[in-house]
Amino acid sequence: MLQLQPVPTIITFDCYGTLVQWHAAVRSAARAILAGRVTQAEAEDRSPTLADRLRSAAVERQQHPPYCDYKSVLRSALAVALAEAGHTATPEDEGTLLSTFGRIEPHPDVPAALTRLRARYRLAIISNTDDDLIAGSIAAIGLPIDFVITAQQARAYKPDHRLFLHAYEIMGVTKQETVHVGMGQFTDLKVCHELGIRSVWIDRAGEPPNPNWPPDAALNDLAGLPDLLSVP
Repeated sequence: MLQLQPVPTIITFDCYGTLVQWHAAVRSAARAILAGRVTQAEAEDRSPTLADRLRSAAVERQQHPPYCDYKSVLRSALAVALAEAGHTATPEDEGTLLSTFGRIEPHPDVPAALTRLRARYRLAIISNTDDDLIAGSIAAIGLPIDFVITAQQARAYKPDHRLFLHAYEIMGVTKQETVHVGMGQFTDLKVCHELGIRSVWIDRAGEPPNPNWPPDAALNDLAGLPDLLSVP
């Protein structure tokens, strides 16, 4: 159990990966895109590599100005990842990727954990995405979220401090009134460490921790978060 002073009033979350099954969605999209070019067995075998490159290319694009919306980031990342794999991205490929991301199902542990947390805290999401793209995933979670703050609103992607600072302005709180919960070490724990935001790392992938960005606590999923944050 974390002893937090001052006691937080709002818990902020990363969405993709932390709350919803984003990594599985990327692999599913990669598999569907490859299926039009190679055999089913090859698509299964090659989709994890394509998904990994798609994710890394998207993060790389987010870190370079000028700002562009997340759908454009995804299109650019898909073009890079496919070109490196020897293919050319088509409008149909882009449609497959964006439709997959239009609704991503939550991890099984998420609805019950958020239900318990709502009894004590307000809940918010701070996400590297567009408003319309995340809407289906929020609906899939199936619970009210008090604030959904996106990169599109702040015109900045995590770990840019501006996205978190914009979120606090919109929510009307200070960082001392929050705890941030996220899976991404570079996107979430880095900025929390730099701004002095209390954080909980959700290590769903069994990653080695980066010693430069230590969280206040670490869990394998959200199931233990209510107990960690003193919810009865």
